[in-house]
Amino acid sequence: MMHRLMSTVTLAVCAASYAMASERATFILTDGERQSGTIVFHTNTRENLIDGDFSLGRDDGGRELIFHASQVAVIDFAGGQPSPAELAQLPTAGQLIVMRDGTSQPGRLVNLIGGDTVLWDSQNGQRQQFPITSVSRVYLNSQSARTVFNYTAPTAAVGTAGIAAGPNQSRTVTVDARQPWTDSGITVNQGDHVVFLASGQIEFGRSAGQTADPNGNAAQRSANYPDPTVPVGALLGKIGNGAPFAIGTQTQPLPMPASGRLMLGVNDNELGDNSGAFTVIVTKQ
Repeated sequence: MMHRLMSTVTLAVCAASYAMASERATFILTDGERQSGTIVFHTNTRENLIDGDFSLGRDDGGRELIFHASQVAVIDFAGGQPSPAELAQLPTAGQLIVMRDGTSQPGRLVNLIGGDTVLWDSQNGQRQQFPITSVSRVYLNSQSARTVFNYTAPTAAVGTAGIAAGPNQSRTVTVDARQPWTDSGITVNQGDHVVFLASGQIEFGRSAGQTADPNGNAAQRSANYPDPTVPVGALLGKIGNGAPFAIGTQTQPLPMPASGRLMLGVNDNELGDNSGAFTVIVTKQ
């Protein structure tokens, strides 16, 4: 067993050394073990992660569990089984936070503060605070998370002509916000129906608040964007060199307006200051 137990102490001493909040979590370890309890915090900094160790308050008489950060694959605040669309967002390297509204962003967990707050650094170094009640899961070790949730990314044979025709052909595509268009590897015919499951968050600039999910950032629009009818940063598609069309986070099958290679991109005309990527599961029905 990789975790270690702290010595049991009286409730009076325990209360003097740390405080408990009402928020709970399940720590899913890299070996698949799960331990649930209350998020605790220590000292006047109100931190949970101290010297690389997480603390978890147990329900059995105040006993506290300690886990080194390298042992933890996922901190699960919501419970249940994450969807394949959520697991498809896991980065090759780095960490990911997933919110209860379905949005997510890559970055780095800084700490758990006061038993009720996640302190997070985005990929561009922006320090953010999220109430634990708004967070589903924090993925600390993506490869171990895939293993413990028994997830294998969908694959399909792709040649120069794209995925062969046929129902329910799927491919997971990473749409880099710095690239004008990303080849999905899928060739469609006019009238084909395609389902998109999009997630993630990008930054369309370097200033605070310049972030967008696949629906875009409603605060900013421009006639100069590839699709001026939708906000900046929104997920777009196009067929070959055809006109862009909005995709966003809707999950209803979309009829393809033309025949050719399906391309994906973000709704922005200045890509040099962008960062981040969307993860899109594309299924040709």
